[in-house]
Amino acid sequence: MNIIQELEREQMDAVLAKRGIPEFSPGDTVKVMVRVIEVADDPKDKKKKAAEPKVTERMQAYEGVVIARSGAGLNETFTVRKISYGEGVERVFPIYSPYIAEIDVVRRGKVRRAKLYYLRGRRGKAARIVERTDARARRLNAAWKGFKKPKGEADDLTQINGITADIALRLKQLNCYKFEQVANFSDDDIANVDETLNLKGAIEKQDWIGQAQRLMAESTAGEVPAEEGQG
Repeated sequence: MNIIQELEREQMDAVLAKRGIPEFSPGDTVKVMVRVIEVADDPKDKKKKAAEPKVTERMQAYEGVVIARSGAGLNETFTVRKISYGEGVERVFPIYSPYIAEIDVVRRGKVRRAKLYYLRGRRGKAARIVERTDARARRLNAAWKGFKKPKGEADDLTQINGITADIALRLKQLNCYKFEQVANFSDDDIANVDETLNLKGAIEKQDWIGQAQRLMAESTAGEVPAEEGQG
């Protein structure tokens, strides 16, 4: 592996550490959550040029049919087509773009081609794609998506060594946000979380379960009231 491939692999791993990339192909309907950064700057206020403009971030959903996937590695892209107010609109997304917060597969389509550019010339029923219901589609649809949402307030998972703010956010997306959940990870839970978040064995290497158990014990000890002094 040359130095360029190593740098590309590092960038890909950095993106995978923040979000997962589901398995999808042309014909599938996907919803892409895109980060939109807006800068609020008043052009009339010339006196405050030195002041930094207010930067806000919001999420924008873009849902449509994947009509093509191109390239490989860090340069891989996919094209999503949707109908907006009667007009066809297409958008090309880099798979590993840092501006993509999440890719969700809404529906899997059954097609025979790798490029679905023929959809550009079709409207209405002629542009519909039959839903895929074979064994592979059922397996992908039944893929692990997270835990059952627990009750109570969230714990600060970043107290566990190895859980960064980004990993903690992705764990919350899987409904895992309490020390008790991490402390009770089963072997299947470890495998699922590791694969989904691309942790490369960090849960066992850094002993997340043991750390979570110690944090729970410390929290419980702090809640025990002091015994009253004997008269």
